[in-house]
Amino acid sequence: MNEQFNHVIAKMEPMLDQLSATAPLNRTELGGIPERGVYVFYEDESPIYVGRSNRLRQRLLEHGRRSSRHNSATFAFNIAMAAATDAGISLPETTRTEIEAYPSFRSLYDKAKERVAEMNIRVIEIKDPIEQTIFEVYAALALQTHNQFENH
Repeated sequence: MNEQFNHVIAKMEPMLDQLSATAPLNRTELGGIPERGVYVFYEDESPIYVGRSNRLRQRLLEHGRRSSRHNSATFAFNIAMAAATDAGISLPETTRTEIEAYPSFRSLYDKAKERVAEMNIRVIEIKDPIEQTIFEVYAALALQTHNQFENH
């Protein structure tokens, strides 16, 4: 096994401990967060979703912004897709852009963005892109979040 990889893997558990020890923030408290890193959305103190960005504040706001589209509010889009399935709403297998335009889906999507906007967030600064990538997956698995890691 590669020594560099082992070095990165050895950092994962301490980084998760550091992330978990940070105070949860809401959307109005994002001014002092680092520029690059990994974030976790929490609902009722339970971790729900892990993401990463090199522009954390803007990215976090996009997730719950009413005007955000499927490519910037992906977490809310996934919540709305699950809600559509639960409600028995049949959506065609097509592009996200077309699904987003369906009126029955649109209201679910708007509610999902509002829900995400109310969630608390924890962040950890991770500047290295390889460490960000590996930690995003590690944290999602360790925290048992609802990440899908599917390409879209």
